[in-house]
Amino acid sequence: MAHLWFRNDEDVWSVMPLDAAAADISVHPPRALAEGFRPGVDTRAALIRAAGGGSPVWVLLASASGEVRINGLAPVAGLRVLQDHDEVRVAPSNTLFFTTETLAHVEEFPGSERAVYCGRCRQPIEKGGMAVRCPQCGIWYHQAGELPCWTYAPSCAFCPQSTALDAGFGWMPEA
Repeated sequence: MAHLWFRNDEDVWSVMPLDAAAADISVHPPRALAEGFRPGVDTRAALIRAAGGGSPVWVLLASASGEVRINGLAPVAGLRVLQDHDEVRVAPSNTLFFTTETLAHVEEFPGSERAVYCGRCRQPIEKGGMAVRCPQCGIWYHQAGELPCWTYAPSCAFCPQSTALDAGFGWMPEA
């Protein structure tokens, strides 16, 4: 799930999960937008989730009076597909950072057409079994009482991702 980093009222970086279909970034703090919102009327600048190949793509939509900059540049025709760690500035002084980083969490394995094998123990992961998908490389691991494969070692067997379930984000904006 993508996230937005913004400075809260205490001037400390806070993170907002982008779990709605759209978010208003022209207000502080950013907020989810209801379905059917009107650009230029309900918001000066919005992030909209668009269906992409495997994972969602986030598009910035800015009204003509939005005064929005992404990494210092104005969006062409008021549109811009966001990329990980893009800096978004909305006049007069709202600075946000977009990130696609996700956190590791235990969930029911959804199953697959072909067998999926645990990245640690190499045994098949059964549909409905408790598992973790590495947020960085996408490899699945068992994570149940009898098979705590994800938390067995300090990092993923295939990448440097920490396996601590409370590790938090690996990236955040600089002070």
